Amino acid sequence: MKRWISLVLALLLALSAAAAFAENDTLLDKFYQQAVKESAYRGTLTFTVIGDDTAALSRETWALLKTLLPKLNVTLEHSTQRKRDEGEVSVTLSVSGQPDHKLSFLYDEKLTGLSGDLLDADAVYTAAREWSWTRLFAPAAGEGEAWPPMWQMLLNVLNAPESWKNRAKPLLEKYETSVAEWMNTFASVSSGMEDGKQYSELACAIPAAEVTKEIGALLAEVYQDQELLSLLAEVVTPQEAAAYLQPGALNALSAMVSRMKMEGSVEIARRHDSSGTALLDRISFPFAQDALFTRLAVSVTPAEGGQEWKVTGAAKDGTEFDISCTQASADTYTGSVELMLPVKAEGASFVVSDGKPQLKPFSFDYSFTWDPGEEAYSLADDKSTQTIRGSLMIVPRGETEIPMQVFSLTANLSSGSSKQSATHLDGNVSWMDMMSGAAVTAQLSSRTVAPFDYTVASEAEGAVRIDQMTEEERASLLEGWTANLAGWIAAAAAGAALAPQE
Repeated sequence: MKRWISLVLALLLALSAAAAFAENDTLLDKFYQQAVKESAYRGTLTFTVIGDDTAALSRETWALLKTLLPKLNVTLEHSTQRKRDEGEVSVTLSVSGQPDHKLSFLYDEKLTGLSGDLLDADAVYTAAREWSWTRLFAPAAGEGEAWPPMWQMLLNVLNAPESWKNRAKPLLEKYETSVAEWMNTFASVSSGMEDGKQYSELACAIPAAEVTKEIGALLAEVYQDQELLSLLAEVVTPQEAAAYLQPGALNALSAMVSRMKMEGSVEIARRHDSSGTALLDRISFPFAQDALFTRLAVSVTPAEGGQEWKVTGAAKDGTEFDISCTQASADTYTGSVELMLPVKAEGASFVVSDGKPQLKPFSFDYSFTWDPGEEAYSLADDKSTQTIRGSLMIVPRGETEIPMQVFSLTANLSSGSSKQSATHLDGNVSWMDMMSGAAVTAQLSSRTVAPFDYTVASEAEGAVRIDQMTEEERASLLEGWTANLAGWIAAAAAGAALAPQE
């Protein structure tokens, strides 16, 4: 189980890969430190579009992209100060013959904020640093909701400094031991033969009722562990600490667990051959009645040249999925995605037949390659360079209108040997329809620069506190922002169509 936990955590930690740059003296580290932590960054995106049509998009959408993108320039900027947790990230959109439009994200130790004429001409909208802007799109269950997303708190813990994790390790070990001993009470050992190979299997089938009971017992133990609660409070936001790390939270969480309607069992299997080689690792989960998923199973088996991961399950809306991934080499991954999607209908969320959602199959094979490149140094011009490349090919199965397509990335990093030398990041990202030849490419030209002036969120005049609005007020505000953005797209497309062709 420890290996399983490590693999799952590794996937989550990949979301914060940029933070790992700080541990290595590389070009990537230098770029990250200059652009994000210590100084500033400025870049420009331009676009090219070729091809008359593509089955991947409607004719109207493709016509809009062909008209707008070649005339669009996007300026990306970020500025901060060394050892200051404050700054501004901005995106400026410029279309031939049209005024520029800007959108900025502001942050400091106390507040975050949004501003720009793509939203409102002069207003600045701010919120407490710990407030989640996702509440604009997924409002809380009720006004004054005190429970921030638990996944967000989990990511904060996973991204904590190594020094903190070293302090937490001895406190968590007793809970790991307790869970392992509890799981052993449900374990059984068997043996058998498969594909001519003798194997032994350790299996656990833990009823959902026992899972909720154990969660309740663990919660009661954790909330008596003041040392652990204090340590967790060091790496989560004040809002998360107020919601989850105070004594009153135990009763609320315990009540939530006890009300969960969940059937089935957590099933775990580990299979090895006579030499101890792993033949199968598999785990499946039951879910509460109102959860996003109705079933989910993850398995790992040996494959030629590596391992095959497989994720199968079903979502609450009826969608069924079967996803596989085989690591053929260190930088090559292949696999397939098989989906059964609910058939949509006018006036209803989906078509129902015999009391069940009607499903339509959609599947494809894929191949992903990644080449991180090697950093090279030239003494003649005192410059370090590195080229990173990646590609993803998607090949649909069966009868489908979706074409075979390829996404590709090339990123070129370069900088002088001095720590003060600017770091350049240039490259392109492209998409191509392999059947019609239609393609869209975004070219980036960028570099780190000296810090420039920015707006500090807490010092913005006349700022509107969006986190103190009601859910209805925020919904109305989001509707206005969406209308403004749609209006800009329409005006930009019209301006691009009238602009002289290059």
